[in-house]
Amino acid sequence: MTRPTRNDTNPGGTPRSYASLFRRIARRHPLVPVFLLLLVVIVVLGILTGFRRCAGGREPQGGYAASGGASLEACARLDSIVLRGREKAYGLPVDRYEIERGEIESGETFSRLLNQRYDVNIAIVNRLIALSKGKFELRDIRAGHTYTAFLAPDSSRALCYLVYERNKTDYVTFALCDSLYVRVDSKETVSEERYAEGVINSSLSATIAEQGLPYDLGDRMAKIYQSVIEFFALQKGDRFRVLYEEQYIDTTSIGVGTIYGVEFIHAGKSYWAYRFYQDNEWGYWDDKGVNLKQSMLKAPLSFSARVTSKFGTRIHPIKRIRRQHNGVDYACPVGTPVHAVASGVVIKRGWDAGGGGNRIWIKHAQGYESAYLHLSRFAVQQGQRVAQGQVIGYSGNTGASTGPHLDYRLRKNGKYINPLTNTSQPSTPIRSANKEAFEQVKRDVRKVMEGYGGK
Repeated sequence: MTRPTRNDTNPGGTPRSYASLFRRIARRHPLVPVFLLLLVVIVVLGILTGFRRCAGGREPQGGYAASGGASLEACARLDSIVLRGREKAYGLPVDRYEIERGEIESGETFSRLLNQRYDVNIAIVNRLIALSKGKFELRDIRAGHTYTAFLAPDSSRALCYLVYERNKTDYVTFALCDSLYVRVDSKETVSEERYAEGVINSSLSATIAEQGLPYDLGDRMAKIYQSVIEFFALQKGDRFRVLYEEQYIDTTSIGVGTIYGVEFIHAGKSYWAYRFYQDNEWGYWDDKGVNLKQSMLKAPLSFSARVTSKFGTRIHPIKRIRRQHNGVDYACPVGTPVHAVASGVVIKRGWDAGGGGNRIWIKHAQGYESAYLHLSRFAVQQGQRVAQGQVIGYSGNTGASTGPHLDYRLRKNGKYINPLTNTSQPSTPIRSANKEAFEQVKRDVRKVMEGYGGK
């Protein structure tokens, strides 16, 4: 009897399974499985090595030069495809262009920048000038401002876009490639909550600098308290704490945003300021709901100036005799802006033959008049109505003066009074209908500040 044989094929002649076929090959050729296993290992290792190179970046120079060059180029192309369009500047994909940054030179015009630096056809320049009308005045381009050029990444290096930064937030885009257009945009700003505190050793500005805080934080606090705190007379040991927002573009700080609350301790007395909305405007009120914006400022200069001579009798610096000084002298560089301490009308503007040099007198409500002497130049006309805080002139050294300073004087009903001790009535307090909401703002601000202070 003949022994039956095993049939490993289907009627059509194909193997019943790959496993049975592999066993048949292994019986006839024992080394074939070894070769197949080695082939699988090589393929797997190659895939893993390629993945590592793409994920980890290029090999160090000389580490994989000959056989790996093509693989590295493939990785680079993959990176370009995956990341394309993700990194942008001014809304434009930076990986598609060569980027060149620079500053506008003194006397450089828009036409000269495009035509001489980037060889842009004058016809295109004129077309962009026409498109700018009503959007951006090209004569406002200023020396020292930065620009960014987006150039074609080929041998032509043709200018495709030019972006001019007007300030920290606003910029103008001039498009020259696919289509010509002029667009004015603003960078996206992000605000982050901040808390700061400090102790005065010499001045508010010095403390702000020592703490590494935004410069305009001190200026903003001084404006909040300008009617109630004499910042020229801060004492060593005075201190503050403040809750505010700092604004950023990307990772660059562009200054202070909203200030929610401040506590300033001066001469042992606590002065609170809470931001609140009333009568269609934001303002600051103290702990008792009294508006911090009063009818008259404490001083006509920024907090960086200092008092060199107070109101009262003194030895005259030129005549060397004791006599009454009817004002307060502030030492400050020539050209420092001088502000009106209250709203009113300019009743005198010109030269004071009595030694005051260039001087301005302003008439205010309730019988008040203010004077500003030794100015270098004027910013208002006689008879002009001015608002509180408006720049009316610039400090100087004119008339009978021994150095650059401002002599500020104040009269009430024709009689000179001491500007440093004068008290004026506050404006509208918190209204009855808003008291509950204001008290809630106070609680919220204090809670957040105490949370920061306790850390």
